[in-house]
Amino acid sequence: MIVCLVSNEFMQKRNFVRKKVKSLTLGEKLRQLRENCDMSVQKLSRHINVKVPYIEALEHGQYEKLPTKVYAKGFVRSYARFFRVSEKTFLDLFDREYSIYQNINKKDDEEEMNKLPKIPRFVFTPQIVIVFVIFIVLCAVGLYLYFSIDNFISSPWLTIEEPVQNSITDSETIVVRGATRNGSRVFINGQQIFVDMDGIFSDTIELVPGVNVINVKSVNKFEKESVEEIFVDAQYKIEEEEQDVVNVHLVIKAQNNPVWLNIIADDIDIYNDTLQLDDEMAFDGANQIVITTSNGVDTLISEDGGEKFESISEDNGVVRDRVYTGENSDVENEEQSENDSNSDE
Repeated sequence: MIVCLVSNEFMQKRNFVRKKVKSLTLGEKLRQLRENCDMSVQKLSRHINVKVPYIEALEHGQYEKLPTKVYAKGFVRSYARFFRVSEKTFLDLFDREYSIYQNINKKDDEEEMNKLPKIPRFVFTPQIVIVFVIFIVLCAVGLYLYFSIDNFISSPWLTIEEPVQNSITDSETIVVRGATRNGSRVFINGQQIFVDMDGIFSDTIELVPGVNVINVKSVNKFEKESVEEIFVDAQYKIEEEEQDVVNVHLVIKAQNNPVWLNIIADDIDIYNDTLQLDDEMAFDGANQIVITTSNGVDTLISEDGGEKFESISEDNGVVRDRVYTGENSDVENEEQSENDSNSDE
C-alpha cells in the first residue's frame, strides 16, 4: 500500500495550483491522487487490480465506458483504500455524479443489468485441473486393478472362428483357427499349439471318418481354463486295398498311475489322450496298431479281448512306436526292444 503526503511547500515547488475541493469532480480528484504520487495508470492498475480502460474512464468521468454501478463503486472503493482517503466521501460523490449521468442519459436498471459481464458457466481453475488429474489417475488405477483381478478370478475367453459347430467336410484334415486372451496357452486334442502375441492360433488336424470331436482348451497364467468342443462330420471314404490282412484287437488299461497314450491304427491317429486308472479301452486295426505311452510298466495290453494283461514294456518310462500286428506282434515287439536297446547303447 502506498501513501502520498503532499505538503504545501512541495506543491509550490511543483507549481501546483490549489483548487477548492468542491470544484473538483470525482474523476479529477482520483487523477490528482494518482499524479500526486507520480504513478502511471498502468502501475496503479496492477496495484488495485482494475483494468486500465476503467481507470481512465473514471478519471475522465466517462461512466458510459464503465460496467454496472456496483462494479464502478468497487473501483472507487479500491482507489480510496489504496491512497488511504475517506471511502465514504468518494462514494457519496460517485453516487451524486452517477445519478446525474443516469438522469441525463435516461439509463434504467434494466440497462444496468445488461451491462453485467457475462460469467462463463464453467471456468478452469488450478483446483479444478488438479481434481481432474487426480480423477484420471484414480480411473486408470481402478481399471488396472479391475483387469488384474478379472484375469485372476475368471477363465480366459476363447473364440473358435473355424470350423463351425456341426460342420461337414469330405477332407481328411481340417484347420482349427481362433483367438484367446494374450498370454494364454492353447491345447487342441491335448496337444499344445503355438499362440501369437495377439492371442491368435491356428493348426491343422487329421480327421477320421465319421463324427470327430475337436477339443480346444485355453489356459491362462493363473491356470484358469476355458474349453470348447467342436463336432465335425468327416464324410470321406478310405480306399481299402485287397490284401491278406490280420485283424488286430487290443484292450488297454493303466495300473498304478494314469498314462498318456497315442494310438495309430493303420496309419490313422485314432487316440491321443490320458488314460485314467478306471478306464479300459479297446482298439481295432486291420493291419497294425502302433502305441506310444508315457510309461511302459503302467500300460497294460491284452490281445485276447481282456482275459490276460501284460505290461507293454519293463521300462518305467516313455515307450515309443510299439507295433502290434496280431500274429506277428511278439516278433515285432522283440525287434522293437532290440532297436531300443541298440539306441540306448
